[in-house]
Order: sequence, then structure tokens, then C-alpha cells
Amino acid sequence: MTLEVIAILLTVIVHFLGAMVLVKVILDGEQVDWRGLLFPGDDDGPGPGFDPPPVDEGPDGGGVLAPTPLPDAAPSPVRLREPGRIGEGYPRPARRPAHPQRTPAPAPPREPADS
Repeated sequence: MTLEVIAILLTVIVHFLGAMVLVKVILDGEQVDWRGLLFPGDDDGPGPGFDPPPVDEGPDGGGVLAPTPLPDAAPSPVRLREPGRIGEGYPRPARRPAHPQRTPAPAPPREPADS
């Protein structure tokens, strides 16, 4: 056997094995729990190195702090659920200034043609 035939046979065998595993998982999907193998910290609580979010000890009894908005954050001037066009909520862009009118330069004087 040549190396090309061995490579093709190996590829076919790997694909058949993968197809068999896929069919088994599809048919017995309830019995196989892949989440426990891939993400072991999900069912047993947070994994190592997990820091809980800060808790607000305010007068309302506490809670998780929400991230503060950026200083220049503002709500949109247009709401999509309101009647009207979206473009009415925004000012029209400024037009470019007109180009200054240039006067053409005078033509250079012609020399008389010798005939």
C-alpha cells in the first residue's frame, strides 16, 4: 500500500468513528452530560478566582451596583416607538460654504503674426 492509500483510509476511519459518536450522542442525549466535562464550575458554584460583584449598602437594602454611565452619555433624541420620522429628531447637517468666485486671469498679449 502506498502512503496516499493509507492516508485516505485513516481519514475515512476517523470520519466513520466521528459519525458513530455523533449518532450515539444524538440518540442518547439525555444520558451524556457534556456540560459537566467542559464547564465543571457551573453546577458546583463559581470556579476558583471568582470575585463577587460589589454590593451597595444603601438605604434601600442593598443590591448589586450597576456600572456608571460615561460622562458624555445621553439618551437618544429620537424614540423609534413614537410616531413621526426618525430624521425629524436630528438637526440637518451644515452645508459646505460656497467656493469663492475667482476672476479669470487676463490672457497674455499676443504677438502679431508675420504674414
